[in-house]
Amino acid sequence: MKLFFLRFSLFYMVLTGLINFKLEAQVNPLISSEQLMVVITSNWDNLQGTIYVFDKIDNKWVLNFSNPIVVGGKGLGMGDGLVPFKIDGAPNKKEGDMKSPAGIFSFGTAFGYADYKEASWLKYPYKKASDTLICVDDMKSVYYNTLINKNEGKIDYNSFENMRLSKNYYKWGLFINHNSPNVVPGNGSCIFMHIWENDHSGTAGCTAMTEANLLKILNWIRAEKHPLLVQFPKNEYDKIKDRFELPKL
Repeated sequence: MKLFFLRFSLFYMVLTGLINFKLEAQVNPLISSEQLMVVITSNWDNLQGTIYVFDKIDNKWVLNFSNPIVVGGKGLGMGDGLVPFKIDGAPNKKEGDMKSPAGIFSFGTAFGYADYKEASWLKYPYKKASDTLICVDDMKSVYYNTLINKNEGKIDYNSFENMRLSKNYYKWGLFINHNSPNVVPGNGSCIFMHIWENDHSGTAGCTAMTEANLLKILNWIRAEKHPLLVQFPKNEYDKIKDRFELPKL
């Protein structure tokens, strides 16, 4: 009988450990990530900040490089990412509010004006921003918050973002998976990492930087390392840092 209970106890501990591991993996998506970008602003309303780029080495986050960024013209608002957050007093990201989303996010495709051969150096999925590539921001459309070719599919949208611009903002970029894949109409769409206008002009909700700094990120990023973005005001980042085993800044 004692042997039975000993075996049962061992089995229970192993099973509980596996369940806890699965729950921990669900709660903390950083466990499976080996590349991390941390964007920090001084407060919810500030449009200027810094991006810190880390590699996971021997299970520790090691800073690779950092550089200045700008976010939305009206700062940050809580977005829909990999982890749900409830922060008292924090604004929520909504369509057209000129705020960048705060939270923990994965990335969609990289994109740019270059042909596929010219972008073959990328170790990440790439989509050419042709004259027909758009991102739909019409919340009534089935394509809301999606990159599509406007020559394909049913045209049920009245508003969209052209991905090939006269300026170089989208010459290179990364799609940030805010409000995706479980898209909620009105919670914000078409959020990218792209080239900025300058260091004091905010975006419509994206995170932007110089072309040279963005290219540095695109040369570094690897799909198989499950890169993630953590984006918060500094005081909120400090509150969640230990919970998600984030690096100290």
